[in-house]
Amino acid sequence: MLSGDFSTGTVKPLFLEMTKDQLNEEAFNKLLDWLSPEREVAAETYNRIQIRLIRIFSANGCGDPETLTNETFDRILSKIDWLTENYVGDPLRYFCTVARNIIKEDYRERVATRAVPPVNPVDEDKESELQYQCLDECMEKLSRHGQRLLISYYEEQGNKKIVNRRKLAGELGITLTALRLRVFHMRTQLKICIEICLHNRVAHETL
Repeated sequence: MLSGDFSTGTVKPLFLEMTKDQLNEEAFNKLLDWLSPEREVAAETYNRIQIRLIRIFSANGCGDPETLTNETFDRILSKIDWLTENYVGDPLRYFCTVARNIIKEDYRERVATRAVPPVNPVDEDKESELQYQCLDECMEKLSRHGQRLLISYYEEQGNKKIVNRRKLAGELGITLTALRLRVFHMRTQLKICIEICLHNRVAHETL
């Protein structure tokens, strides 16, 4: 988890261990400046983007959403100088574009190594935007407890992830296996909801 003083703000980026590239202080500060000139707002935006990316990777059947979220930030940081000078628009949209490419790569890798057809990644920008909208809509249909549980389940990394999930199971009074099954069922419901939402929206646009 990121530590350190954000100077003018009190909110700190949460959830994920910083990767090697992200530990470059200069690049990371440029990233925060790109997200917002106000450091506290930038940190809050950073947190929201992390949560959004975890949701996106999870909904697309990716096995390790938090690692892919780190990979997304790595790629953004590798281009941060170019982005700060040339990119115009909401940074979240660029993050989602990078995430979509990673989803495609992850899909191809899983097909090649496991020969199991997971959720098909979205190919077109318009369809991808619809998917993100449906993801938010379907997350809102979960109870507040369900939303917090799903997000909390994918917090932390490595050994901290295991400790965090055991803590969650203990708080719920269930076994770790039962927790995994509960989250699996929630992800399945979320996937079905998103597929129905996408079908309805696409059908509506073709009328």
